[in-house]
Amino acid sequence: MILPALLALAIAGGLLLRGAWDLWAQVLVHLVFSSGLCLWLLLRVGGGYLPLPPRRTALWCGALALLSAAAVWFSPLRAVVLPEWLPLLDALAVFLLLPLIPRSGRARVDAVLRVAAWILVLLASYQSLVWGDDRPESAMSNVNVYAGTVLLLLPLALERRDWLLAAGLVLNLWWAHSVGAWLGLSAAVVLTSSWRERSRLVLGAAGALLCLVFIYDKFQSPEVLNRWEWWKAAGAMIFERPLSGFGPGAYAHVVQSFREAGGLGTAYAHQYILETAVGYGLPFMALWFAGIAASFRAGSPYKRFGALAVLFHSLWDWPLSVPANLWLFSYFVACSAPESDRGINIPARWKGPALLLVLAAGAAANVWLWDLWAADRAKVRASRELAAAQPAAARAAAEAALRLRPADPEAHLLLAQALAGQGDPEGAAAQLREAAARNPFRLATWKELAALEKSLGRDAAAQAALSEGARWCPRLGREPVGP
Repeated sequence: MILPALLALAIAGGLLLRGAWDLWAQVLVHLVFSSGLCLWLLLRVGGGYLPLPPRRTALWCGALALLSAAAVWFSPLRAVVLPEWLPLLDALAVFLLLPLIPRSGRARVDAVLRVAAWILVLLASYQSLVWGDDRPESAMSNVNVYAGTVLLLLPLALERRDWLLAAGLVLNLWWAHSVGAWLGLSAAVVLTSSWRERSRLVLGAAGALLCLVFIYDKFQSPEVLNRWEWWKAAGAMIFERPLSGFGPGAYAHVVQSFREAGGLGTAYAHQYILETAVGYGLPFMALWFAGIAASFRAGSPYKRFGALAVLFHSLWDWPLSVPANLWLFSYFVACSAPESDRGINIPARWKGPALLLVLAAGAAANVWLWDLWAADRAKVRASRELAAAQPAAARAAAEAALRLRPADPEAHLLLAQALAGQGDPEGAAAQLREAAARNPFRLATWKELAALEKSLGRDAAAQAALSEGARWCPRLGREPVGP
């Protein structure tokens, strides 16, 4: 009973918390997941029997966890990417835990997800019909992200014959005006249809062709040209670090070093395959998608349809870059696994040490997550105080964040601004150097450091900062630095 409730609460809650896009929402879901998993392990260990996932699933998830850990460890942005790793670990936990849930438990998870779908549909309808929003995004952070969520939830409604919910989801998809989502839907129709189902094949092919015509019509539009630049930058990043990547979520921080000035900035590559390779490296990408492809051979055709549709959508947009959508996608793919019959008996003499180990690990994980949340709130306070021209209060908040996360480059930047506001340029320069060392891809940090060193009369130090920054950000040598 615990595992179905845990998965349902984490995935559905994440969907309703803006897709768990904000760090506070992610930490809340992580805390629920960590606490629930700890409780389940305590009960199982105390009972003397611990069920295990299938050997192949365990090996696959273990290999992915090791490869992703290597991506974090070898990342030049380790402190930045570490929190971005957690959504993937939760997704891998979904793959490990789902084979331990019987069919009845999975049905309960589906029921909770349908409730979440109803809430999302009603909220989007309210935004459209009452607020007059042309492209309602419901509880999500972006309308194209919500379109990806709809692609996942629509097959779930059809599987349970909830026709009213399905109609509402289709209406929401129409309001989204997302060509990528409709292309994903059409491609999934084609790929899941047999040659005997000619009407479905024709319908899917016609929809895909129509979407391609719309894309071609916008071929010279900024929407297409910007994506092409983002994809070229992603390709250059993969070529730079093909084995371990730059770390999860690093694309947003590194992209400015691999694209020309003047282009539209972005936090995502808008192409899930490329973004996965940028973050984790080619070996991880190959193993991840190979396991997903193998899972498509079995399981519910409805869930397979939804997973395929959002995968194709993610070739153009970023629905799977949002944690809750990734968890829902992982749940759909993992549902192909049969119930596991593996497990181990725990001897009585090992129960005590095992229980203590689980308690210690769970407590350590929750304390770390709480500190991560507290550090983020401290940074928000520091930003607010800086905006209110209160450098002393901003300094206290930034220092509180650094006590919790000493390697956080954003906290060092906030402290530098606070020190500069208090008339301490030497301290500000020291904090800028710390921030640059922990995130060398932020072009503005090097420019601010060089300008500050120059204002202090240290021309050699300013030039050294520019030279070091140019190693990480080649654009630095081609842009003005300021006074």
